[in-house]
Amino acid sequence: MLLVFDIGNTSIAFGGFDGADLRFSSRVLSDPEKVQTDLPAALSQAFDRCGARASDVDGVILSSVVPALTDAVAGIAESLTGCRSLIVGEGCCGIFQTDVLPVREIGADLIAASVAAAKKYPLPCIVADLGTATKLIVLNSAGAFLGCTIAPGVRLAARALTRGAALLPDIPFNVPPRVIGTDTVACMQSGIVYGTAAMLDGMVQRIRTELGNAPLTLVATGGYSKEIVPCCKEPFVFDEALLLDGLRFIYEDTAR
Repeated sequence: MLLVFDIGNTSIAFGGFDGADLRFSSRVLSDPEKVQTDLPAALSQAFDRCGARASDVDGVILSSVVPALTDAVAGIAESLTGCRSLIVGEGCCGIFQTDVLPVREIGADLIAASVAAAKKYPLPCIVADLGTATKLIVLNSAGAFLGCTIAPGVRLAARALTRGAALLPDIPFNVPPRVIGTDTVACMQSGIVYGTAAMLDGMVQRIRTELGNAPLTLVATGGYSKEIVPCCKEPFVFDEALLLDGLRFIYEDTAR
């Protein structure tokens, strides 16, 4: 079994693969004070649910955009499985291609998402990754990384709005039934949800124009994409496990 970790600013997603079969996936919060207890417990529960054991793991790979958590997660994985982790970006980038930046300057999450999209979908392609940040990753017809856009994520934008405006409250992340809100919470939810969807639609149009109006495959992943994508006019395909698949592809390529 291959154990994969995607360490983000908000959460740590992880999964276990038997070949191409994702046996389990889950996530815990990226809390440095709790990771040493929360992650082992979540892994143990995940193994139990699928009838597997930590001793079944014969490989581990992780991507991280939180340097303070990289060694901690790698250490937890090694203590449970006995396997040292391959770390994306440290000489382990698999089939990732780019000519625009040195690989060391590209986030490990962007690398994993790019590899997975190039393997799984028709090209050229845009990947919308909606997490702590909202990112649009652009791949050309050969699957090479052309660049990306980065904007504040859904929850980050909502928190900034609340902190910056004295009369605006914290709000739950829900999709309102109408764009035109009739109370403060619905107005804020509309601006965050439908505003993000409209931004994605508009950015896709601009990227499409820069690429000469080539047909594009649109893929969405990340913690907020399941709710946002149905509000878009552009036809995004939702792929919840995209980054985990990317880590598997990178591991398989590196292990050859």
